[in-house]
Amino acid sequence: MEATVSAVPVAADLGWPRIDEKDFVRSQSYLAGMVAEMELRHLRYFVAVAEEGSITLAAARRLHTAQPSLSRQMRELETEVGTQLMTRTVRGIELTAAGRAFLDHARLALSQVEAAGEAARRNAQPAKASFVMGFLTGTEMDWFGEAVRLLRDELPSIEVILVSQTSPELASALLRGKVDVAFLRPEPDIPELAFKHLTSEPLVVVLPSDHRLAVLEAIGPRDI
Repeated sequence: MEATVSAVPVAADLGWPRIDEKDFVRSQSYLAGMVAEMELRHLRYFVAVAEEGSITLAAARRLHTAQPSLSRQMRELETEVGTQLMTRTVRGIELTAAGRAFLDHARLALSQVEAAGEAARRNAQPAKASFVMGFLTGTEMDWFGEAVRLLRDELPSIEVILVSQTSPELASALLRGKVDVAFLRPEPDIPELAFKHLTSEPLVVVLPSDHRLAVLEAIGPRDI
């Protein structure tokens, strides 16, 4: 069997207007202008509406914009996303399943933008000297205030960082250069550290009131 090939008439043969390349490019440009591009403001507006549960309240309380303008922004966002994100009910605005999923990602995107801005601002400023002080957990209130006051007097531009850990952890941090000075109990067998005695702590034992040792005024370690 022989195959036959039929010629398809071009547009001009059917009387249609001819579309040349420049007209096609112009049509693409026009259609692109009809589609709203998603911007950060759309995400901020959407989060505000979702958290307030109302376009009217979000416009007045959070965004300080007109309600019709905010409604238009939400329609543009839904057009860009390609699905309905919220519905209007008697109780206000409720998110669809797609809207709830979009909300999580919108919050994450905004937090990342905020973190990026903060990182840029930090890097734009000259580095600030820091001094890390370690404290045995529970002793911060005893020593931190006076230590900071002394440091501020001598180094007013320093950034003081507080770390709370156990004595072995603080000793290790000192050896590794992670902490500049620490308030801790003496750690034996660490000749690389210099300890200066500041105070003595009473050693007490807590017993039930009917314990045989509870009647004594003082208890030795061997008694326990």
